Amino acid sequence: MSALENLKQMSSEDAMKKIAALNLPDYGVSGNSLMERVALAQTQCEEDGYEPGVAAALNNADVDGVLLEVLRQDPEKVFEGISALAYAFGTEKKLLFLPEDETELAASEEIRGLAEKYQTEVTADFLNVRACKGCAVMHIVTAANLTDALNGEYTPAVYVSVNGGELKKAAYGTRISELADLNGATAIQAGYRYLRPEDADLPVEEAGISNGVLRVLTAKECIVAETEKRLTASRKQSCGKCVFCREGLLQLQYMQKEITEGRGKAEFADLTKEIGEAMAYSTNCTMGEVSSEIALSAVNLFPDVYEAHIKKKKCDICFSAETVYIDPKLCNGCGECMDVCPLDCIEGRPKYIHMIDDMTCDKCGKCIEVCEEQAIVKTSGKVPKLPNRLTKVGRFKKH
Repeated sequence: MSALENLKQMSSEDAMKKIAALNLPDYGVSGNSLMERVALAQTQCEEDGYEPGVAAALNNADVDGVLLEVLRQDPEKVFEGISALAYAFGTEKKLLFLPEDETELAASEEIRGLAEKYQTEVTADFLNVRACKGCAVMHIVTAANLTDALNGEYTPAVYVSVNGGELKKAAYGTRISELADLNGATAIQAGYRYLRPEDADLPVEEAGISNGVLRVLTAKECIVAETEKRLTASRKQSCGKCVFCREGLLQLQYMQKEITEGRGKAEFADLTKEIGEAMAYSTNCTMGEVSSEIALSAVNLFPDVYEAHIKKKKCDICFSAETVYIDPKLCNGCGECMDVCPLDCIEGRPKYIHMIDDMTCDKCGKCIEVCEEQAIVKTSGKVPKLPNRLTKVGRFKKH
């Protein structure tokens, strides 16, 4: 007999007492126990008249989605956990939210079959906390853990994917240094924040790996540039309905980008702290609550990196010593390089020697790939004399 079937042998009230006795924490970033999530929903139903329900989802702030592997590996365990809590809560309203880009998973034959079996609505969408008031909202992993706990098979552990590798369970007490090769590490991304390499002795339950992501950064990655990428991903995933989240992410991402492009200002570090801390207390879901942590941890733990970028314009990644230029002897003014430049930093007209704005160019090399004349050169050596204004092909003279 399954855990759900066993639970249904008792009353809803007794079923809730059984679940409460498990003392199960809610996975992710809520910091609550499962029963605290239930108590919040009960209060919303009793005091404000909301319809009771149970919803499971990843944290809205989770832009990596590696914990979806728990659902993929054993989807029935997740559905059974949702249904078990719903029975104890005395509701038939059961919801499973998947990330917006997981429409294929939501429509898969296996998920549709289980949704029908357990009478659960499956949606590939952002979890709207306003629309889910009255629902006991739990993490997808919590739903799976609840099934295990009811079967007497639950062991406290943290799911970890190291550097994008296979998702594995790490038992409480396992240290970061036991999971990842930290040779040459400059920073460690643990969940939504950075740690310093010297924090590698932290056990997984204290490291904050709430989205399953453990990534080691080395000298090949710039902390500021990586922070900007994370904030960009959060902006794309945000629903944009909370002003502090929408505007906060925009400002944080903008400042990191300006810093990596040599336009950073001394006040950006303090502004990042001010905005990031305000977001954590002024938004409705985890997107606003924790998506700023990556920027906050970056400026707080690595101030020397920010000072090097802002004051000294020094970074081997952001401010490469390499230069990309167009050889005026070989350019035929075809315009192909202008068409592929993602930053529009190439100036030119048909039959005129083209020029690259070196301050804007990020050395991506796309222009080099399309130039049939091999006129575009990337070098760390001496750059020859180049035109300082548009000049017709064949008319440029060095002296």
